[in-house]
Amino acid sequence: MSVQKTLTLPAIPIRDMVLFPGARVPFVVGRSASVKTLELAIKAGDHLLMLTQRDAKVESPTQADLYPVGTLALVESVIALPKDFYKVGVKGVARVSLRNYDDSGEVIQAEAFLLPEPASVPTVSLAPFYQAVESFLGRNSDASRLLSLDQIRELPLGKAIDTVAGLVPAEVRQKQTILEWIEIQPRLEALLQLLELDATRSEVDRTLDEKTRQRLDSDHKQYVLNEKMRVIQQELGKKEDRDESTRLKDQIEAAGMSAEAKAKALEELERLAAMPAQSAEATVSRTYLDWLLALPWKTMAEERLDLDEAERVLDEDHSGLDKIKARILEHLAVMARLKQDPTAAGEREAAPLRGPILCLVGPPGVGKTSLARSIARALNRPFVRLSLGGVRDEAEIRGHRRTYIGSMPGRIISLMKKAKVRNPLMLLDEIDKMASDFRGDPSSALLEVLDPEQNAAFQDHYLDLGFDLSQVLFLATANVRHQIPEPLEDRLEILELSGYTTKEKLAIAEKHLIPRALDGHGMKGLGVTFEPAALEKLVQSYTREAGVRQFEREIANILRKLARHTLQPEKGEAFEPLITAERVPKLLGPEKILESRAEDTAPPGLVNGLAWTPTGGDLLTIEAAVLPGKGNLKLTGKLGEVMQESANLALSYVRARAERLGLKRDFLDTVDLHVHVPEGAIPKDGPSAGITLATALISVLTGIPARADLAMTGELTLRGRVLPIGGLKEKLLAAHRQGRKAVLIPSENARHLEDVPSEVREQLSIHLVSHMDEVIQLALTRMPEPLGPEGQVQGGSPRENQATAQ
Repeated sequence: MSVQKTLTLPAIPIRDMVLFPGARVPFVVGRSASVKTLELAIKAGDHLLMLTQRDAKVESPTQADLYPVGTLALVESVIALPKDFYKVGVKGVARVSLRNYDDSGEVIQAEAFLLPEPASVPTVSLAPFYQAVESFLGRNSDASRLLSLDQIRELPLGKAIDTVAGLVPAEVRQKQTILEWIEIQPRLEALLQLLELDATRSEVDRTLDEKTRQRLDSDHKQYVLNEKMRVIQQELGKKEDRDESTRLKDQIEAAGMSAEAKAKALEELERLAAMPAQSAEATVSRTYLDWLLALPWKTMAEERLDLDEAERVLDEDHSGLDKIKARILEHLAVMARLKQDPTAAGEREAAPLRGPILCLVGPPGVGKTSLARSIARALNRPFVRLSLGGVRDEAEIRGHRRTYIGSMPGRIISLMKKAKVRNPLMLLDEIDKMASDFRGDPSSALLEVLDPEQNAAFQDHYLDLGFDLSQVLFLATANVRHQIPEPLEDRLEILELSGYTTKEKLAIAEKHLIPRALDGHGMKGLGVTFEPAALEKLVQSYTREAGVRQFEREIANILRKLARHTLQPEKGEAFEPLITAERVPKLLGPEKILESRAEDTAPPGLVNGLAWTPTGGDLLTIEAAVLPGKGNLKLTGKLGEVMQESANLALSYVRARAERLGLKRDFLDTVDLHVHVPEGAIPKDGPSAGITLATALISVLTGIPARADLAMTGELTLRGRVLPIGGLKEKLLAAHRQGRKAVLIPSENARHLEDVPSEVREQLSIHLVSHMDEVIQLALTRMPEPLGPEGQVQGGSPRENQATAQ
């Protein structure tokens, strides 16, 4: 009686493969438990048990998920891969029968006993087996490179069966059946069935390949017959008077192309004539020729450079924006002078436009795009618009090369085809909204487009030749200047459109918005009128914007309700054409915006600042409070990094001048400071709130209130200097709109006051400050009294620390 040898070794479950004794296979280990088991196997002598899963999708198999017969394997190589994966090379040693599988710990252990190879061999003839193996090696080149029939004959029969079984492509279940047979005879029969199945599958594949080849031969035969028929018809004189090739050649000659483009087109035409008409390459060539013929190589729009007419058009389309209009008229005047220059008569018509490219920068709704349309109308040039918002692929500008399936020119060339002239006005809209990723940087591709020294031979990838853009008048628009890429901004002249005052908005509504809305709602002849007070109510209580886009929407909302009143008076109010301020809430509902008006008094620590936003200026209220503590500064209100630094700098300034402000030097030893900026869900950042933060801290520490009717803006330094800020016009407009009477601004911003509307300057008391001492004197209701040498207020009785009193 034989005794079976029992083994307890690390075990690894494997998927989609069966390891036979004597076979060498690589596989990848990635599951955490399998990796730790592999490490244990290497430490314990490089032996482990390989057990095949019944279902490869199971991530954590149990003993029921594994086949009962596996293989004892020897680890021969381990290669580390990225992400904690390992490529393992193993060699099968012997069959094993699984007895117990334990995956409860960090590593997987299994108990199994060896299955010995039978000593006897079958007495049947082995000729069919060797014939089947020879046929298999003949049709499977991968297997024939690994072993030959002579090598199979030299092996013991059991080992030969295992070796061939490991190479035959078959399902895991079929291979596992062979592994589980201990006796040679049934193992041999199972392998012969697999070889027969593989031979049948190979025959089916060969038949399909033959039919596919015959189908291709048939198509080629049809093409040859069609070509012969065409030649026979030409020999018999049955051809058109002007064939396609001649027609295309005449169009190329008449298109006025550049020498480079003409040579390229004629070369492509020759290639097209030599191609079969049904081929895919012929379609690509024909599409390319169609694009070349559709582009405006010589056609020019008849330009009108009349400054009086241009000024009339701009005034007709836009109210206000006087400085912007003046700069545009200056730009047009230079273009007119270049064409009238007697020293270059006859040469200026085709001269490139060397002037700067204007970029209109401002908040949404201030009229940037409509200004570009007006300029095009004044010049009598076609208007085309390229929206760059969200463009992140360089091919959007330069196109794709013709080697790509479905390739097309970029959007610049596509717009030139749409314009049908060489000198359109092309608007590059939202130039600050471009992005870049692995597909390229579209802003870099625009550098060539906007450079007068380069765009006379703009290279589109699809055309693969130079196209002249020097006669195109480019304009650009953006919302935020600092988001324009710097190399691109260097090629632009920035014109700032800061927004409109309330007076300008009312004038725009009377002249443009209301007539357009009445016409668009079919109410032009019903006598609908808006009182000025009603329009001002809309501006102040229902819109908060630099432009007039939302203002126009609210006017449209009112007209829609009036339109229903005219048709269904019984469903609502009777139709009344006069819109008063009292009727506005009835038509639009409660006020959407509640302006914070100036109060007579404010508690200590409450100070009004001014902020710039992409939609215009806004009032920024800053609150400070003193709490018992140990000198910590807490900041809330979703403040950005720069604004947090400004708050810390303001506190350092107050500590450095504590005695001059009437505070003890150790005033922070027993208190904490909390600074909050309301509307905490809105991000806030920038250094221009520096003096506001310092004033709020001084006010709450000294107990002296700040003026409620005053707002301020300015960056603070540690030495107390007040540095200039940006967005002055928008900030002063916000202070004026929200009822502040006085404003503190840096003295270096005095040069920007001329950009502020006169009615705002007249109604605001604007103070120029250069040092924090001036801010304290103007902002607080009274000056703090400094401490004397003994910690007393100079000129008075001893005074307790105001911070502690708070």
